[in-house]
Amino acid sequence: MQEVKEDGYFAPLVSIGMPIYNAADHLQRAIDSVLDQSFGNFELIISDNASTDISENLCRAYAQRDRRIRYIRQDTNLGAVKNFNFVLNQSRGKYFMWAASDDIRTPDFLMENVQFLEENPGYVASTTPNCFEGNENDPTKIVNFSIEGDLSSRYIAFLHSCWHSHGIFYSLMRTDIIKKCDIPGQSFTAADWAIDMFLASHGAIHRTKAGLAIFGRKGMSSRPDAWKSFRTHPLEFLLPLVRFSRHALRLMKPLAFPAWIRVFCILARLNLSASTDQAHAALYAFYCRNFKPVNKSGAH
Repeated sequence: MQEVKEDGYFAPLVSIGMPIYNAADHLQRAIDSVLDQSFGNFELIISDNASTDISENLCRAYAQRDRRIRYIRQDTNLGAVKNFNFVLNQSRGKYFMWAASDDIRTPDFLMENVQFLEENPGYVASTTPNCFEGNENDPTKIVNFSIEGDLSSRYIAFLHSCWHSHGIFYSLMRTDIIKKCDIPGQSFTAADWAIDMFLASHGAIHRTKAGLAIFGRKGMSSRPDAWKSFRTHPLEFLLPLVRFSRHALRLMKPLAFPAWIRVFCILARLNLSASTDQAHAALYAFYCRNFKPVNKSGAH
């Protein structure tokens, strides 16, 4: 697991991209989680999206203490999606992973996944079990599915579990594969699912037994207006996953017709479920704005 020589310089084996914006309240814990990894042959690329809090000061202090950190401050806010794409384009390692500014990983995360990918070239990505913050001690809330088998089996496994696929998006992946994907940088509902499915189109995705990734709850998907945030076309009022579906259908072209039908039916049910969820969210927001009783008890 030696460093890879690149244009006369020695690039680390792993590149970790951390896009941030006004993350001071949780940033230190996320950076410490990376620096505490037992596998140390990595670079941490922090792209600061023109933060207005003290994130810049924190990052510069860390970068002075550890040469593995590359801190880049954007002059203007690129938007979250373009910032994620920026850190990917900056990566130099054989392997790449995104790390959100409110996520933490156990110290064995990199070692477990690097070792597996080095020994199993047929896999395009690997990750540990994962959960959301606060669920670490609840076995029923730990996500641990893998994506393996032939192409149709991998698609089916992903689509059956896509609502819980955060760990796949934040997995350790082969850089040469993810850089072939044209989806990073695009903003639409379930763009992360499209990236996950792209990875699955190129090979299996492993889940280790050891280690744990703990995801924060401040991401876009956790917001009550998540559906509305990505909606840019009238058709998305009825089919919020229409753009994801277009990418999925493109990736499904190599499937034999019987397998294509199976995957298409799952995709259709997924769209129906998403449409229902979006309608419920819109109705609840309308109720809260217009009919929900105001609490006059004085409690804060």
